[in-house]
Amino acid sequence: MTWRQQEEWLKQCRTVASFEAHEGNKVGLEKAYLWYVQAFEQLGFNVKLEFSEEAMHRPIIIAVREPRNGKSSYIGFFQHYDVEPIHKEWQYDPWKLTIDKSRVICRGIADNIGPFIHRLLVIREHQPDHGMVFVVQGEEEIGSPFADEIYPKLVLPTVSFWVEETGYFYKNGDQRILVIDEKNKLQGLLEKLQSINQRFGRGTKIRNRPLNKAFGAEKCPCLSHLVRGAPYISLGINDDYSIVHGPNESLNLEHLEISASHMEALFDYEGGAAR
Repeated sequence: MTWRQQEEWLKQCRTVASFEAHEGNKVGLEKAYLWYVQAFEQLGFNVKLEFSEEAMHRPIIIAVREPRNGKSSYIGFFQHYDVEPIHKEWQYDPWKLTIDKSRVICRGIADNIGPFIHRLLVIREHQPDHGMVFVVQGEEEIGSPFADEIYPKLVLPTVSFWVEETGYFYKNGDQRILVIDEKNKLQGLLEKLQSINQRFGRGTKIRNRPLNKAFGAEKCPCLSHLVRGAPYISLGINDDYSIVHGPNESLNLEHLEISASHMEALFDYEGGAAR
């Protein structure tokens, strides 16, 4: 099934991938953060930037959209706009988006360009009433030193639950959902997600842990300083063939439609509202 926004997603991913926004390319990082700022503003977010004097080309983006139509709760997202540099030989041009059968291939498509832009497009189409908070950094691939300094100082709206930058599908097409939810606020959402997967002929595996991090979950500033005991969920487009940080990094086009349904269910969910 083809996602109705697939062509727009491909267009935007192609543009952002071409920036080559890795730590060795200051111009590319600047292009990337400015592109995302514009995307947020077009969606009605108020945007604030936190600059590091040592790296003015990759500020932290804090984008907030207020609740609408009587809602009062916020959903939090953390993302990043930097990508890993190229370490090994690729079969394809890593900075030019390529489609080979059902796979979309380029550096950063799985980490984190594709999932990030997918969420922004779902927001544009679905227009959620819940408030939203995005905290976006440009140094995730070098261990997040500035984020580790700034995130504890951020003054943000109270977030009902935080959403990881992406999630995964297994090789057999089933979805692995990672969740930390000590007070069971997300149980209703998990049931909705399982129902969506059944409709698409997919199974669901729920794991009580955060997403693995290259530098360890305990060192992730998002988990350490943003989540801080709030409910957390990881779901997204990536799969076990994505080869994050490796050559020929890719996403499966077949995951766009089902992942859009997941995001819509998340945006409609009431049970995680802060009380």
